[in-house]
Amino acid sequence: MKRVSRSQRVSAYSATNPPALRVGLGETFIMETNDRFQGYTSPDDAPLDLLMSMTGPVYVGGVEAGETLSVQVLDITPSMGYGWIVATPGRAMLKNRVDEWRRRKVPIEGDRVLFNDRITLPYAPMIGRMGVAPAGEPKSCNSVGRFGGAMSNIAISPGATVYLPVFVEGALLTIEDVHAAMGDGESASSAVEMGSEVTLRCDVSTKLQVERPVVITRDEVMTTGEGETMEAASHMAVDTMASLLMYHLELDAVDAAMLISAAVDARFSYVGGPPYRAKAVVSRALARL
Repeated sequence: MKRVSRSQRVSAYSATNPPALRVGLGETFIMETNDRFQGYTSPDDAPLDLLMSMTGPVYVGGVEAGETLSVQVLDITPSMGYGWIVATPGRAMLKNRVDEWRRRKVPIEGDRVLFNDRITLPYAPMIGRMGVAPAGEPKSCNSVGRFGGAMSNIAISPGATVYLPVFVEGALLTIEDVHAAMGDGESASSAVEMGSEVTLRCDVSTKLQVERPVVITRDEVMTTGEGETMEAASHMAVDTMASLLMYHLELDAVDAAMLISAAVDARFSYVGGPPYRAKAVVSRALARL
């Protein structure tokens, strides 16, 4: 199976990045991601070249600008038997409670994450950053937008399919920020950060054409949004959901609004600071997707 090494790193989503790997439509491949927090032993001496890096990009042959790329997440395995959680004073939702910088090494054993000797969490891996090359200027690794990017969506996990609009030939898919476990919202701006091996398969979507990222799991369909406030992020996610339901269920705008109020959840993806990220979630059966 073809593989992107964790040493094949970039710092931005960009059409100018040379491909680290070329795959065909429907071909399964592996992208390794780094243990970016291994050398992060002090906020005063942070290894920014690694912390701000991503793996890729992957050129998907047969996909053109204007089409929609489907990315199936087949598997996520830890490359080491541990991850890291970091707390930073003055940062994110709990900044007034965190009075010291702290980094914890967290063992990963089978289907459990060992927070400490008394508390364990389910192993629930997800990809925090997944994006394609945007149109125009490069976007930094922390950026989020129509191209995907730092969506911080816990649903981007094994079994999910992510739909992304394509802006350049080959899409140039890039990923990073893989977690062994993360709470919805990532309230303290760090989850269980880990190095990983991510197994993916890409294709051109024929059933769903998107202008912004859409994530479909076994049971749910979700649209995404981002903004300088959570209100703005939520509005974008819900408005995108309205367009999706109007098209696929043949509803007018008023019926779509009524259905959303009755059946769609507005949820957080990232609450640690701007850009805030949100998602609108509906059952897959209702959306007929």
